[in-house]
Amino acid sequence: MRWLITSCLRLAAAVVVAALVVMGLGIGSLRNAAVNTLPEFLPTQVEIQTEAIGLSTNEVEQLITVPMEDELNGIAFLDHLRSRSLPGLSDIELTFKPGTDIYQARQLVQERVTQGPAVVNVGTPPVMVQPLSAESRALMVGISSTSVNPINLSTLARWRIRPRLLAVPGVANVTIWGQRDQQLQVLVDPAQMHAKGVTLTQVINTAGDAMWTSPLSFVEASSPGADGFIDTPNQRLSVQHLLPISTPQDLARVPVEVDTGASKLKLGDVAQVVEDHPALRGDAVLTSQAGDGTGFLMVVQKFPGADSLAVDRGVRQAMAELAPGLSGVKVDMNVYRPANYLDAALANLGWASLAGLVLLVVWLGVAWRSWRVALVGLVAVALPMITAAWVLELRGATFDWFTLAGLAVALAVVVDDAVSAVAAVQRGLDRPPGGSGDGTGDAAGDGSGREGRAAALTEALLGVRRPLGWALAVLLLAGVPLLLVPGSNGALTRPMLFSYALTMVAATAVALTVTPALALLLLRRSPEGRTVPPVARGIEAGYDRLAAVFARRRAPALVLAGVLTLAALAIVPQFGDGGLIPTPQDRNLVVQWSAAPGTSLPAMRQTTEAAGSDLRAVPGVTNVASDIGQSLLGDQIVNVDSAQTWLTVSGGADLARTKTAIDKVLARYPALHSRLLTYAQSALAQAPRSDTDPGGSAPLTVRLYGTDWATLTARADQLRSLVDGIGGVSGATVHQPTQEPSILIDTDVDKAAQYGLKPGDVRRATAVLISGIPVGSYYQQQQIFDVAVWSVPAVRDNLGDIQNLLLDTPNGGQVPLKDVATVSIAPAPTEVDHEQASRYLDITAQLHGIDANTAVSRVQAAVRGVALPLGYHAEVSSGLAQQQDASLQIILVAIGCALGTLLLFQAALKSWSRAGLLLLTLPLSLAGGALTAFAAGRELSAGTLIGFLGVLALAVRGGLRVLRRTRELELGGTTAAAGAAAREASFPLVASAVGLILLVVPFTVRGDVAGLELVRPLSFVLIGGAVTATAVTLFLLPAFAGRGPGPSEDEADLFPDDGGEPADAGVEENGPSATAVAPPGARGTADMRLRRGARKSPGRRLGEEPQMSEPPAPKRGAA
Repeated sequence: MRWLITSCLRLAAAVVVAALVVMGLGIGSLRNAAVNTLPEFLPTQVEIQTEAIGLSTNEVEQLITVPMEDELNGIAFLDHLRSRSLPGLSDIELTFKPGTDIYQARQLVQERVTQGPAVVNVGTPPVMVQPLSAESRALMVGISSTSVNPINLSTLARWRIRPRLLAVPGVANVTIWGQRDQQLQVLVDPAQMHAKGVTLTQVINTAGDAMWTSPLSFVEASSPGADGFIDTPNQRLSVQHLLPISTPQDLARVPVEVDTGASKLKLGDVAQVVEDHPALRGDAVLTSQAGDGTGFLMVVQKFPGADSLAVDRGVRQAMAELAPGLSGVKVDMNVYRPANYLDAALANLGWASLAGLVLLVVWLGVAWRSWRVALVGLVAVALPMITAAWVLELRGATFDWFTLAGLAVALAVVVDDAVSAVAAVQRGLDRPPGGSGDGTGDAAGDGSGREGRAAALTEALLGVRRPLGWALAVLLLAGVPLLLVPGSNGALTRPMLFSYALTMVAATAVALTVTPALALLLLRRSPEGRTVPPVARGIEAGYDRLAAVFARRRAPALVLAGVLTLAALAIVPQFGDGGLIPTPQDRNLVVQWSAAPGTSLPAMRQTTEAAGSDLRAVPGVTNVASDIGQSLLGDQIVNVDSAQTWLTVSGGADLARTKTAIDKVLARYPALHSRLLTYAQSALAQAPRSDTDPGGSAPLTVRLYGTDWATLTARADQLRSLVDGIGGVSGATVHQPTQEPSILIDTDVDKAAQYGLKPGDVRRATAVLISGIPVGSYYQQQQIFDVAVWSVPAVRDNLGDIQNLLLDTPNGGQVPLKDVATVSIAPAPTEVDHEQASRYLDITAQLHGIDANTAVSRVQAAVRGVALPLGYHAEVSSGLAQQQDASLQIILVAIGCALGTLLLFQAALKSWSRAGLLLLTLPLSLAGGALTAFAAGRELSAGTLIGFLGVLALAVRGGLRVLRRTRELELGGTTAAAGAAAREASFPLVASAVGLILLVVPFTVRGDVAGLELVRPLSFVLIGGAVTATAVTLFLLPAFAGRGPGPSEDEADLFPDDGGEPADAGVEENGPSATAVAPPGARGTADMRLRRGARKSPGRRLGEEPQMSEPPAPKRGAA
């Protein structure tokens, strides 16, 4: 440590220049740092979506999900395999073990998807969704027009706007809600076809063979071939056919295929050929100020770690470039724009930080009556923060709530380091030129020249840095238990811990290198008569008066300790349970709607339109738009009975009152379940799916795996009765999947055979008539559009129409569907969830008067005695037990860290009693933080808990400095050493506490605004904690410190001098009027004489100072 300080002092100018360069580069680099609201808290996941529009939930499960799961099961590093089967969509989510690289995981999944057997051709091929951020929606763009029809508008969005937005750096996906793809549709009426003597198969073959290519394997267009080329004597000419079909009229002129001869019938004679869009999987509703008509929403999603502000700028620039080609199209870029919140958050943080920094610098200048000291303090505070932030940016970290909270709580260490260094340096420079003896000038340490000032600075800094080195080790150890927090909470906490630790290390490095170098260049010895600043004299005088009360007897100290203890015990239980994550002050809000299962898309659209109009009428609401159901590769895996309405509250409106008014509007729709959230809250609400507990947070869960719903239900009821009969377990409930009305078609094989039909014939014919079938594609202006055969809407409007669908028979006749099948409405699952590639049912129960692990053991024993059908099994878990186990693990590690802290304290103080005293008084230092946090909000949030780390840092650092100095003074023979050490430290500690309070006060007076959700409660804790930590350090510790152990000949130090000497007793603490001790040059001799005298004079009474001869003058350069 001495070598580092002396080297930096020798190269002081170079060190300062390097520091300025680092600050400049850091500030320049941080202007482009990634900014988000929350860290990436989701585990490594890969999602596969497969679309099959028209398939029911059970068909999606059987034809798509199950075959895909068979291929994906057993992938390396796989932790959990989950799937969801909905009407028309299969979604499979693979969660990998912690630490798995996302791109390696995607490669493993892609190998299985491409090498496995193809999925049944009932939909689009499986698509592996791009990796998305936890808060993936970076921007939502509303597109509408009164002059462009919805189909052309969708074509413009899909083929022009979307590709351009995907090229923006950071954009992972762009999904479109309400998309209406252009499609040529051949709409048939079975009765009309039969009258013309044409079958459905002929129409399908005709439409398919009219195209260049077709996905249908039984038509000739499935093998289009190649046009080829010809070679002439001079050149090669390629051959290309031009597709003459691009409009409904073109396709209508195509002759209908017949078995023999030429047909006189055209496709338009037996069917309606129109341009329309396929069935919608979802929709969008725009409630704009001008009512610009129907439109759709484009949702821009970003990659993990992408900068939301950079993505926003890139998307807006791209849309500006596209604007000349969007004539007649209204583009609304403010439907949902998180950049609004981030801009406001950065502005609030910036102004509050600037105000706090100004207050701190002014305080340092006033306290020392020196602009030079203020400048050194400014650099000592700003440089560690900038350096730590720059290192985070170079590592690719995003600056979010928790990263900034880690930087903020480290201010306690940064400010204390700066003040301690400045105080030590100034005191070292102001030391009277004693101990030189031979009058050798600079080298003698008279402080009048550069060499003498460097020696004084070195000794002064060494005296203060050794205890703070031990403190750094203790504080790093204190954060270890938080690394074990499981799930999404742990993922949120770890970035905070890393930024906190990094800033402390940076502060230590700056205090050892830049601060002494800058002090050497700027600071000078104070003029005669001005050695002690007035502020310091006032603080010490006040301390003397208060300390006298504690010095006479211990009763005041006991009273102070009791008051702090009782205050903490009274306040902590009063904290409200508002959740660890505070509500973001985001003016972008989302209302999540859930209607009754089976609600149709038109009904949901009508409801969201009405609700959107009501919400738009709320004062302060400026933008309203809704997305309903799904979109292609979208982030909402829901049915059309689910929707989201996005709101924007103007900056001038009162956010709390506006939310209250919105809640009143939502209450007008009691038939729908609604929740008003911010997007960050919505993202966090979905996080439990990534946790490892299959039963969620239920106290007890029995998960029964199987294949058949009826058998699962019967066995689940049996297990429910079994679980209910176990002592301490009650309220067992079977969670059945949500059901919705569904049309079931049960083909009668015998009746169908009478007409020459097979079950497959019936299904394929009804599938074409009800859902349609793609038969080919055509190309137009670098765009691809589908051609489909479907039925006219009139033959598929209701249950009666479905029952009367006319099916072609092999003998040329037709038969109604109801004659060959039973068509009825019956309940069916709206969604089928799989866990580990199997269906399951959950039985949950409550626990009363029994330990969760004991309950799990009893239930497991009972379940093992139940005979289950072949292939069925049950697993018992407890969310409560897992939480308790995780908490127990954290507690055990915390106890180990406490023991480690005790050992570090003992190593630093060479006293078990004082180490134990310091450890026991740490909780008392936190009492003030609890009091101010309770007075500010009464909510125990993550910001409050993080703030206690800063208070702990103040208590540890102050306690080690006072007790370590106490030991040094005792070794020097000083009586009442604890009081003297506390008095020496009073000014630096009070100055540090006041500086910290001034630095964070602006964060508290700004109120509940964007960006301060964690920093504001954290600041309240630091303010109160700084007061109590300083009081405990200056009054309680000296009162109970007592007399330390006698000196020993050999004592190791974690931060020894270069020569291996402990170097404890020769440097005074950094108070401006510290008790004089031996000068640096005489330090080793004084220590050795003291130690020898202590051994030779065993009869010296306790407290009697040893007689010491005057130490010899040091040689030149000895300092």
